[in-house]
Amino acid sequence: MIQHARECPLYSVHWLRLAVAAAGRLIDGSAEQEADVADEVSAMALMDALAYFAELPEWETVTLKDVADHATLMNTPENRERFGPQCTCGAFA
Repeated sequence: MIQHARECPLYSVHWLRLAVAAAGRLIDGSAEQEADVADEVSAMALMDALAYFAELPEWETVTLKDVADHATLMNTPENRERFGPQCTCGAFA
């Protein structure tokens, strides 16, 4: 997992805020269909990460940063080309 600086747009906690908001919009039906496809993917990744950690024996020690790091798709080496231009901290350099 690639670690970005806190001020970088790809820092996983920034993504977590957006994914939580997207999950709320999807649940209450206020998401716009075409505009929120990426949000739906982020919300699903967030829910998958929560399910993953809920199955662990030591789930009580999991932090929100652990969840964000696990669910953040753009911070993997495989996605360097796709998200690289958004990185401002040099982690993808």
